[in-house]
Amino acid sequence: MTTTTLISKDMLMEAVCEGCPATCWGKRTHCQVHDQHIGKIESCPEWDRYLQQQQAKPARPIQKEASKQREVRFDLHELAPALSVLQKTEEEIRDYSYMQIEIVRIQRYLREAGEGMVSQYGLDSAMPKGQGSHSDKTHAEVVRRERKQKRLQNLQDKIERINRAVETIRSEQERLIVEALLDGEKNNLIAKAIGVSRQRYYEIKRSAVLKMAWAMYGDEMQQTG
Repeated sequence: MTTTTLISKDMLMEAVCEGCPATCWGKRTHCQVHDQHIGKIESCPEWDRYLQQQQAKPARPIQKEASKQREVRFDLHELAPALSVLQKTEEEIRDYSYMQIEIVRIQRYLREAGEGMVSQYGLDSAMPKGQGSHSDKTHAEVVRRERKQKRLQNLQDKIERINRAVETIRSEQERLIVEALLDGEKNNLIAKAIGVSRQRYYEIKRSAVLKMAWAMYGDEMQQTG
């Protein structure tokens, strides 16, 4: 078994144990293979394998390996907000058709509900008022209308934000992909329509989504940088 006395156990635990599926993280960092806390482990075949792999490579201090892993985790932590914005942008592009349908549905509901309240309770009943100024039934309907109105405004804002962002796309291929996605087309059909491989399609799509994200949420993206 390869000796580990000249190498810090902390470095080995960080370089090996953190990525080992047998390690259970929590209040007690427990190794399922050794059935004990990893701090009490004196030797491990995975440590030996890691050391042998390192010896087969050009000299690279284990401290640098652990440091690099820390940097990667830090970078991912820093990128998380930006990735969240990209995911939100892609989801809103995907839901564009649905949002348009939902806007029409809510508008119809508000129109019909307003007409019904006017005919049943008079013009004043269709106008939002403070709690207690209507019967329970009328007040519940007013609250429901206000909630629908807020949702309608939120959806309309998203649609407008997407429409403005689309106009910033200058690449014809990227614009075509975004327009097709907004129309609800499937990825494989879009790739076939523009005559590119799936890999190339996703490269173009990622670029387009990134540009859309900057146009839609530029302030948030800058804050994450």
